[in-house]
Amino acid sequence: MENKQFEISLKCLFCDCELQGDTEKEYSSGDMLECQECGELNDYDALIDVAADEGREVAAKYVNEEIEKMLKKAFK
Repeated sequence: MENKQFEISLKCLFCDCELQGDTEKEYSSGDMLECQECGELNDYDALIDVAADEGREVAAKYVNEEIEKMLKKAFK
């Protein structure tokens, strides 16, 4: 299996739009990020939790597909 990188973006918890922010600013626990589309404030910690869950799902799907490919090759 190759080293694979996945890109997960932070999405508004209210309208599911990708959040755009100041790339120079560092955010941390307790910060609130405003959605440019709907104007709602999103909790940084909740955004990170959702993104981490999405990342785990994407990685698990990739690994399962790779294992499936390897098993098909092994049992031909």
